[in-house]
Amino acid sequence: MSFLRHASWSLATSLVLALPAFAAEPAGHPLRILPAGDSITRGSYLARHETGPFKGEVMGLPSPEGGGWRKVLQDKLRAAGQSFDFVGALRYYSFGKDGKVDSAFDPDHHGLAGFSNRLILSGGKVPTPRDVLESLGVKEVVVPGIAEVLRQHQPEVILLLSGANGFDAPARDQLIRVIGQQSTAHLFVGTILPQKAPRAGWEKVADYNASLPSVVAAQKAAGHRITLVDLHAALTTDDLLPDGVHPNQAGMAKMAEAWFAALKMAGFVSRK
Repeated sequence: MSFLRHASWSLATSLVLALPAFAAEPAGHPLRILPAGDSITRGSYLARHETGPFKGEVMGLPSPEGGGWRKVLQDKLRAAGQSFDFVGALRYYSFGKDGKVDSAFDPDHHGLAGFSNRLILSGGKVPTPRDVLESLGVKEVVVPGIAEVLRQHQPEVILLLSGANGFDAPARDQLIRVIGQQSTAHLFVGTILPQKAPRAGWEKVADYNASLPSVVAAQKAAGHRITLVDLHAALTTDDLLPDGVHPNQAGMAKMAEAWFAALKMAGFVSRK
């Protein structure tokens, strides 16, 4: 089974990927959602290999602890009767069992582990778990820049959470502007989550987040559909894994609730 879609490959020949059939969604136009960002968008770090050559390493193949906040958000959307189609260049770190994607989970996303805002803009080689590379029979995964991703996937909603890798606010602002230039999608921009030691640079979170509202306001004034989502306020450092940056299960649930509330407020989910 393949766990990537529309990625660029450093291979002599192209690959034809067989995609799993998803469970039937509620009737109506599926909302095309692009989750974009870094490893927090990609999925959780909860599942690790217990045995074998990858013992102790984080698992990238589908598992009951995969999918991160995307799994929780999909459950909320489905319960609300909102049909959806998650899109993006990648599809590993999925919810599933025995290495297979659960039929009710849409695995597509654009969560690029280790990527800074500038790399999300330009694209590049994505750090990928060895088990995923072996399952695909490739040595590396390379994704295009955000403009090409938007052209390929034509999202109606973009959930952007980026900046924890490098705290590059000027590049973040450029990323937001490029998305506004290249897509008519409604962009939901999240503040980055709380961080704590031993995460290097955790002290920079407050200043980085404080610089975000101004660019969002400028884009809104220019006529772009954009919403600021305060994910930082939704979590505390108690909602993090010991690495001080990635959310635990409670943190992922809070993130999903914040995204869901923003989508509902913007009219993308019926207000029951």
